[in-house]
Amino acid sequence: MSTNIQFRPLNRPTPDISVAQNDDGSWIVNSNISLGEYLTNIGGYYRRAAEQFPDRPYLVKCQPEGDWPELTYKRLIEQADQVSSYLLANGYGPEKSVMILSGNSFSHAILKVAALQVGVPITACSPSYSLMGSDYARLQYAVELTEPGMIFAEDGDDFSDALNSLDLSNIELVTVTGASHGGKRVADMLGSTDSQAVEDAYNAVVGETLAMILFTSGSTGMPKAVPNTQKMLCAAQKTLELIGEPVDPENDPTRVLDWLPWHHTYGGTVNFFGIARSCGTLYMDDGKPVPALFGRTIANLKIVSPTRFSTVPAAYSFLADQLEEDEELGRAFFKNLKLCQYGGAALSQEMFERMQKLAIKYTGMRIPFGTGWGATETTGTGTAVHWNAEKVGLIGLPTPGITVKILPVGEKLEIRLKGPNVHGGYYKRPDLTAQFFDEEGFYCIGDAVKWVDPDRPDAGMIFDGRVAEDFKLSNGTWVSTGSLRLSLIDALDPLARDVVIAGHDREEIGIMILLTESMQRQYSGQEGALSADGEKFMAPKLIEAVQEKLSRYNQNNSSPSRRVGRALIMAAPLSVDKNEITDKQYINQGAVLSNRAELVTRLFADAQEVGVINLNNNN
Repeated sequence: MSTNIQFRPLNRPTPDISVAQNDDGSWIVNSNISLGEYLTNIGGYYRRAAEQFPDRPYLVKCQPEGDWPELTYKRLIEQADQVSSYLLANGYGPEKSVMILSGNSFSHAILKVAALQVGVPITACSPSYSLMGSDYARLQYAVELTEPGMIFAEDGDDFSDALNSLDLSNIELVTVTGASHGGKRVADMLGSTDSQAVEDAYNAVVGETLAMILFTSGSTGMPKAVPNTQKMLCAAQKTLELIGEPVDPENDPTRVLDWLPWHHTYGGTVNFFGIARSCGTLYMDDGKPVPALFGRTIANLKIVSPTRFSTVPAAYSFLADQLEEDEELGRAFFKNLKLCQYGGAALSQEMFERMQKLAIKYTGMRIPFGTGWGATETTGTGTAVHWNAEKVGLIGLPTPGITVKILPVGEKLEIRLKGPNVHGGYYKRPDLTAQFFDEEGFYCIGDAVKWVDPDRPDAGMIFDGRVAEDFKLSNGTWVSTGSLRLSLIDALDPLARDVVIAGHDREEIGIMILLTESMQRQYSGQEGALSADGEKFMAPKLIEAVQEKLSRYNQNNSSPSRRVGRALIMAAPLSVDKNEITDKQYINQGAVLSNRAELVTRLFADAQEVGVINLNNNN
């Protein structure tokens, strides 16, 4: 694609950093943009929006038929104040928290805002803790650790089995519909407002007040509980404001269509609070980036015409397929669009170029793509790409207020960070806190980076995988899984959605390929397409196509650290319950390798197994 075609102009700050190198070979990197003052109560954004735009919807619920229900800022604050009054009257506070089990909803939002604005902590759990599997171990662990005074579940019937597994003798249960289990409805909390009590509690909230507890996905064992203080939430929003494009809430309000779950840091902190900060509207997408549900996202995009589209990389694959065929969708999608964003995983260069061709078709310009790097422990922020870049794969530079340390660890450069939006330790787990913080107070996230240009640090950083996920082959060669994975996804386009990389202590690299949904549909119904155990795709034409692409890739990647020796195409679906795929559709490589250890053994077996592609036989 010609780079002469301009990007849509971005009114965002250019890179401005300070870099110092220490005697031990590490670097300290800071943004030169001052964070300045920021709120101490995240509820301030909602109060301001309700004063300035009372009748503007904060949330709109997308649904297939009929009107789309709206929750205006005025109505949100009115009901939040009523619920706050109930919480305060019933002894809720810093030591008596509220746990939310169910997904995104108006009631979820009202309860969340009501609790946070008066200093009542919220614990947000993934619905999968309650709706997937039958032992409910993660839910029980979360309840025992946080000791909530209230548990909220939207539908009592849906969550009945999980709730019945808990000791609710000292816990108030609140639902909206379904069986009440002897508890209350949200409507029971919507009584009178004690304005003075709410105001006093609101003013008593300070930066160190505990606001939320979020749980990490975690590849093994129980998830880690991450406390988010009001300071963390407010500092994160201020840093996003400073590196973002200025908003015009009066004449050009923000419109975002989003499905990301609110128990995750990006959906539940960056987006949930960011919409209120910009006085915009969040359209609650009833679609997801999975084949059965993405049709709803497409239908909703035609109605919403968002000003910003932010999602996981997998969604862009679905979206590009539709945009290339549906001009009505193309016109609607690009009509008001100022920026595309992705996070959680890297977007392939091929997908970036496809989206740019579409942007040029409908706008005459390329569309800016933003991304960043962060975690639950950093309130979803840390570094960001806030300038137009020709290539994807960057994670940018430190955001205002963040100090980044980059230090050599083996053959990698590990990134660590600290700042007002970074947590100070895991909830009730001093052992984990000691493990993940260094002697200077930097949070050790375990990720690695590379400089785009070592001579020009302001060009940004590239994600270079997890320090612990890289492995050595039996000959001592290190394999960098992060960069290898992206190269292989590009090489296998348009067949592969993702790849899982294996080879620890083996003679060569082996990969297990996850097909795109369109490829899965094309081959799943064919006779003999699957192995007898349902674990592998066996279709000859598919295997031939994969073999051809990998052979071509190997011709340009002959080193042992890059060359693929074995491959198979996974057919058995990834499991959310087994943590192979997260709620946000990210692939957990470690969990897949652990759960499918037998398949990995068969991948590397000496005897040639049908369905395993041995690339040593055709080069």
